[in-house]
Amino acid sequence: MAICNKCGVDLGEGNEKCPLCEPADLRKGRVASAADLFRLSKIENARHLYEITMLLLVSGVIITIAIDAVFGRGMSWSLFTTISIGYLIVFISSLYLLRRRSYLAITSAMAVTLAFLWLADILTGNSGWFRTLAGPLAVAAGTLTATVLFLNSMSRYRGLNLLASILLALAIFVLLIEYLTDRLLTGTYNPQWSVVTAVSLFIISMFFIFIHYRLKRGRSLGRLFHI
Repeated sequence: MAICNKCGVDLGEGNEKCPLCEPADLRKGRVASAADLFRLSKIENARHLYEITMLLLVSGVIITIAIDAVFGRGMSWSLFTTISIGYLIVFISSLYLLRRRSYLAITSAMAVTLAFLWLADILTGNSGWFRTLAGPLAVAAGTLTATVLFLNSMSRYRGLNLLASILLALAIFVLLIEYLTDRLLTGTYNPQWSVVTAVSLFIISMFFIFIHYRLKRGRSLGRLFHI
């Protein structure tokens, strides 16, 4: 019978070290209970979530193709469904695999989105909405996202200024939406709701920038608003 020299606990058969006196760092990597299996790092959680998402999306493709093949005797409606799910697979994969290279991830996601919208335009009759509306909006969304990330990387103090840059990007985007929509539907540009929305977003963003630089200088908001 083996007994621990430090605490006097019976170690039992086959145990060489005392479970009570063993250093904590040696027990750190061991699974003490079933609940420890769910205490994973953020990287492991992200990888597992990505794998489960891919499994579900691929299963969706297989199921839709099988249903259309059995009941439709071919591949009709499942073609658009397969392309849509395939777009999600490539889009999510590009963001996950290129998560450490932000600009490359944005470029890849924008290219995949453009390809999907182009195929959707062809499948729906090639009416031209991709060239006049969807394509420019997808390029604008990717460009504005990259611009926000660039401005954020240039700032030494990140806070409300990031939120302000996002609001400014949204202001530009809504103006572009109404412009392209009016050009597509009527052939002329008649600014209405987008101007009101853009001005509101601009005012809010300027307010955030003002507060950000006031706090950056060490001045409290209580003194600013006389609280």
